[in-house]
Formats: sequence, structure tokens, C-alpha cells
Amino acid sequence: MFRAPLLASVAALTLISAPVAAQTAAADAQRQDVFEQLLVDPANRQLMRDYARLSVAARDFEAAAATLERLVDLEPNNTTARVELAVAYFALGSYAVAEYHFAAAQASGTLTPEQMTEVARYREEAQERDDRSDYSGRLQVGYAFADTSDEQGAFVNGSVDWRIDMGDADVTQWVTEFAFSTYQPGDASINERTNARLRTGPQWRLASDAYGPRLQAYAELGWFQNDDTLSGDYTSWGAGLAYANPINERFTVYADLGVGREIAMDAGDPDFDFYEFDLGVTYRPSRDTRLRLSGTWSAHTEVDAATPIEFTEASVRLAAQHAFDVEWDNLPNRWVAGAFAEMGQTEQDVGGITTDFDEYSYGLWLRAFVFEDIYIETAAAQVHEDTTPGGTREEMIYTFQVGWEF
Repeated sequence: MFRAPLLASVAALTLISAPVAAQTAAADAQRQDVFEQLLVDPANRQLMRDYARLSVAARDFEAAAATLERLVDLEPNNTTARVELAVAYFALGSYAVAEYHFAAAQASGTLTPEQMTEVARYREEAQERDDRSDYSGRLQVGYAFADTSDEQGAFVNGSVDWRIDMGDADVTQWVTEFAFSTYQPGDASINERTNARLRTGPQWRLASDAYGPRLQAYAELGWFQNDDTLSGDYTSWGAGLAYANPINERFTVYADLGVGREIAMDAGDPDFDFYEFDLGVTYRPSRDTRLRLSGTWSAHTEVDAATPIEFTEASVRLAAQHAFDVEWDNLPNRWVAGAFAEMGQTEQDVGGITTDFDEYSYGLWLRAFVFEDIYIETAAAQVHEDTTPGGTREEMIYTFQVGWEF
């Protein structure tokens, strides 16, 4: 059902990010030619500029920095060369030196508006990376109510993202993420669920810019109770590869491939091997508006069974949000409104007998920041489930929560 759009997205991602070998070989040959000319005429400033530009393209940032240092010494008022020198030091992980040259370029008063924007972005990134260790996260506490089943209960969600800069030329970071969520509607409910996940591993930035592709190899540990697919208590382990590419200020593409095993904590429940693949794109037409299209495919297969139980899931989700201000003294100033639509299918195969579960949902939410990092949020979502063989079920779910971003 979702194979075609997922394959189309894979093809688009490949076209966006694939390197062109012929162009790389031609650039290497051109760089070598310029270098040989510099040996004959070492004071030629145009050759210096060309060699620095080609060195950046070849990711030889040390050669670029050395050449640009000479050029800036000869032309101290050349702010373009100084910005390029700062970018080279940024790529080498020398953030303090990069910050010095960015500040000098800004203070010159000769930058174009486009250069000012670029330098401000680099300075902010350089200051953050110079700290070496950075963390961010969120915590949400709320209450949910489902109208059809008349079921209600409290929930808690939270996550922490901790990044340690390793300080090398590839801007390697060690990224550790922890996420936790729980919903407790009451002892009589079958919808009680809890899950926790810890993911850690190195992330490489494959470009000199603050934008560009990033690749993370990770290991992951988890624990969950009654998730969307498996009932019961399980621990899990996995490994994977995550790719993200903030192409520019507007577009970001990402993909994530993971494999692992889910191990039942109760002796009577089976273990499962799993495979997961996520793919998506985010588009920001403005600073305050964001659209995100994502697709997910996963498979779970029972381990060591003569007739294994198999689950296959696929879903597509479109989400949008817009931030705005309300100029009323008695109301919070920062607001964010959002909406989503999602459709998915789960296929369960037990001994050759197949059962399909189709689900689609859509909803709206509104968030108001009562303080700089603390907000209140209310949301409503309509969920429709169709089981074959079986029947249909519809549910309207309302939530209210308080959140903290840090």
C-alpha cells in the first residue's frame, strides 16, 4: 500500500545527495594545476584565491586556511577572504579562531546583507560548538480523555539530547538521546502503555558548512509495555544508521535504518526480530512555518517458531505548524498552532492467516508559551480503525498538557 511512495522518496533522496565522481576528479585535477602555478608564482593573489576555493571543495581545510592566512596578510581589508578563512577554521574545529575572524569581518562594516546573515549564523554555531558539550530536551505532563470509550488518564513524555563535540576536522559529535513516555488510564484499561529508549553513537558532519549531510551510527536500548504492535513487557536492543541533510534554510531530508531484537520479559511471550526504516523531508517556507512529510516501514518476526507470527507496518504522516504572536497584554505572546494527518496499515500473519488493521487519524493542537520555555497546550485528534476481519472503531481524543523546553 505504501511501497510506491516510499520507493519514490528513496529515489528522490538519492538524487539529492549522491556525489558526482566525474566532477570530483575534474576538481582535483584543476586544484593540482593551480598548485603547480603557485609554486612558480607564489605571490599571485588570484591563484591564492583559486587554490583556497578548490581546497575547500576538496575538504583540505588546512591547505585552505594556510593559503587564506597569506592572502589576508597581504590584503587585510579583504573581508571576503577573511570570512572564507574563518569558515576554514570552523571546519577544522578551531572555533575560537573562527570566531575571531568572523567578528573582525563583522566589525569592518563592509559585508553585504547576505554575508552578514551567513557570518551571524556561523558565529552562533561556533560559539555553541566551542562549549564542546551541549544538551537540550523537553518535559510534558498532561491528561487525555477519549469520548467514545469514556477512558481518561494522565500521561508524561520527556526527552533529552546530549551532544559532545569531539573537536576534529569532520566535526564529529557523540550524540546520546533518551526518550520516555507513559500513559496510565487506570487499572481496568487495556491501553496502559510505557516505553523508554536510549540511543547513543558518533555523528559525522560531512560538509564544512553548518548545513550539509550528517551521518550517525548508533546503538539503542529500550524497554516498553504494550506498544502499538506487541502486548506485554519487552526489552529491546538494536543498531542502526541515521542520515540527515539540512540542505539549506528551507529543506531538510532524513532517513533512519535500524535492526534489532525485542525480548519478552514474561516467559510465555515470544521474542521478535525487527527491522525499521524511516524517511522524510521538512520544508520551512518561512522562519515561523514548518511542513514535514514522513514515512515509516517496519517488520517484526517471531524468533525460533515453526510457524512464526509476523507483523508488517507502514504509515505516512503529514504535519504542519505555524508560530505567531498575539499583541494582547493579558495573553501570552508566543503561540504555535499545528495540524497533522496520518494513515497506516498493519498486517498480522499467524500461521498463514492474515489480518489487516487500517488506521487513519487527523488532529489540531494549539500551544501558548506562558513563560519563555514553559507552555500549555491543548489538542484534539480523530482516530479511525478498521480491522479485517472485524469491524471499525472511531475515537475522538482530547488532551491538555503543560510542557517545558530546555
